[in-house]
Amino acid sequence: MIGQVSVTGGSAPVVLSVFTLFAASLVLSVLVTYRFARGYLRTGTRPLLQLAVGMLLLAVVPILLRVSLTTAGIDSNMRILATSVSELFGLLTILYTIYDQ
Repeated sequence: MIGQVSVTGGSAPVVLSVFTLFAASLVLSVLVTYRFARGYLRTGTRPLLQLAVGMLLLAVVPILLRVSLTTAGIDSNMRILATSVSELFGLLTILYTIYDQ
């Protein structure tokens, strides 16, 4: 039928909400990372660069890994491992930056 949408994994409103929140998370994390990187380029201070790298590893890379590894057909355990490692290194980078000052 024309006008009907079929989805897998839940009702259409739930799937749409998940994708909308996923996109919003990606956009916001890229904006925060961009602001850190821009601050680094303007001031040249190393902590801003470290925060940019930490934020990239904590938020942006895991989001992109979830999408790309799912599309590539990678096993869910490997996706979880890859995203968890990225998040861990992001948090460690941010903590190092905070406590090194």
